[in-house]
Amino acid sequence: MGSPVIVPVMTLGNCVFFPQQLLPLRIFEPRYRKMLQEVLAGDRLFAVSQLDEEQVNAQNPEPPCAITCIGRIQSHVENADGTSHLILEGLRRARVVRVERTTPFPRLEIKPAIEEALAEPMSATREIARILSLSEKMLSPFGEDAVLLLQRLQSLANQPGALTDAVAASFVERVALRRQLLECLSPEKRLGLVAEELTQIYAMSRIEGQNGLDGKIGLN
Repeated sequence: MGSPVIVPVMTLGNCVFFPQQLLPLRIFEPRYRKMLQEVLAGDRLFAVSQLDEEQVNAQNPEPPCAITCIGRIQSHVENADGTSHLILEGLRRARVVRVERTTPFPRLEIKPAIEEALAEPMSATREIARILSLSEKMLSPFGEDAVLLLQRLQSLANQPGALTDAVAASFVERVALRRQLLECLSPEKRLGLVAEELTQIYAMSRIEGQNGLDGKIGLN
């Protein structure tokens, strides 16, 4: 994806979709059912974008945010009523150039969103260790149910950007912060933001006597 390309998109309210995330979706709107047919017959790729409420107007009722995420359909089940359930795997960020068209379903012209290089590798290493330690503490109450997620996070220790995305997808619930993390192209800055958020979440869980994230594990 070195030059601008056109991809279908679902614009979903407060849904912030990350690379490394596994997103379950139910496809029921007629326009998105048409989109799904086309996507399944092709490369199985489409974008999921949060709605940019500040840009809504009569000419553009569903404007996407500036940075979106491209995903690939990992699994798909069509129901008897014509609706579908699928799992979309987040692949990479992309910058939205423009809404290419809206009918019969929305399409975006996108171009690569290039991540910045690490400026201070040693500092990043410390933050990675902090994030993995907090993740392990927060997942420990779930026992065997959390083993695969923890192993996945540990396998990303040498990929700071991918690690922050996987952790954010699994633990971060605040929509504003999720959008900030998606739009941040500095893995170093994302490491700091994610580490601070996990620190606060873990501290609150201990104060309130809760296990992890209110008894929930993320989608990864």
